[in-house]
Amino acid sequence: MTTRRNFLRVAGTSAVILAAGGYGLTQCDPMPEVAVEAWAGPKPNVRDPRVRALSFALLAPNPHNKQPWIVDLREPGVATFLCDRARLLPETDPYSRQIMIGCGAFLELLRMAAAELGLRAEVTPFPAGDWPENSVGEQPMCRVAFVPDAGAKRDPLFAQALKRRTNRNSFDATAVLPAEAAALGAVLEGLPVRFGWTADGRQIAQLAGIAKRAWDIEIKKDATFKESVDVFRITGEEIAKHRDGLSMHGPFFWWANKLGLFTKDNAMEPSGRAQALALIDPQLAVRAFGWIVTATNDRRTQLAAGAAYVRANLKATELGLAMHPLSQALQEFPEMLPSLAEHKRAVGAAESETVQMFFRLGRASAVGPAPRRPLDAIIRA
Repeated sequence: MTTRRNFLRVAGTSAVILAAGGYGLTQCDPMPEVAVEAWAGPKPNVRDPRVRALSFALLAPNPHNKQPWIVDLREPGVATFLCDRARLLPETDPYSRQIMIGCGAFLELLRMAAAELGLRAEVTPFPAGDWPENSVGEQPMCRVAFVPDAGAKRDPLFAQALKRRTNRNSFDATAVLPAEAAALGAVLEGLPVRFGWTADGRQIAQLAGIAKRAWDIEIKKDATFKESVDVFRITGEEIAKHRDGLSMHGPFFWWANKLGLFTKDNAMEPSGRAQALALIDPQLAVRAFGWIVTATNDRRTQLAAGAAYVRANLKATELGLAMHPLSQALQEFPEMLPSLAEHKRAVGAAESETVQMFFRLGRASAVGPAPRRPLDAIIRA
């Protein structure tokens, strides 16, 4: 969610401030409870262990909060997982690499939740054949068999599943300790990934500069910026209706929207883009960046990168650290490729490697959870 502080910084619109303050609506337009009810965990009347596990899996971080998940439960004891082709990001994620990472995070939380229920999740990727490297196939992404196993190893990271957040607030000046970064890397052992991070001021400045230029490229190109604008959910009414996308709520957004100062249409205008461009500056005032690199870039590796990212995010939650992806420089549409190459060099990745995730790392004030669609929107039974 875009924060009130950042909105005040970029909007500069006294009419909005006076309207909200004049009417005393400091508590108007809260996050709708229905949109975040999933973060309370599965309801007591949910008996099917597969559905209970899915109640945690759908909390996975994913690009633009698109939640591109369809799960077929018609086979007893099995969940067949497909990717919702209507929820892709063809402009900013033309090869669906980032979508796959979100799906990998989903599967990792599903595995953890199954173990809590005494089940071993046996995942068979692409049971009907591999997908093309540059598109999402119609065939299943994976088949997950839930096998009773009293010895299923429970993962201590699962304790953070309902607490994990993506934090878009400004980070404070507290340093990230090497021991904390090492702890993040430790929970990725066994996955085909390499974790990296930096607290070096010179490298941070270099990476921040690349991130800002990448942000500028995405916003100034109509097709890529519109892909974000299309999933703006402005005010609680829109959030409750869709329960996905990028949430913007509270009295300032409510009044700005009602007064016609902040809508999807004017977001695409030069003034709207200028406001969006200014949002990046406070996000780049950080003491640490982190990244996840892989030697290969096939679909299975992308799923593993998603598992790695959510595991690091869960560990960060345990340590009291905030994480927030900055994925613009990793996007693969033509105008972004020079920034992608520059970013890869800046984090020390080889030309043959792929930087799957890049994120801010630090401490920040707490944020609420992001909306999630209901289970019945993703389950086919």
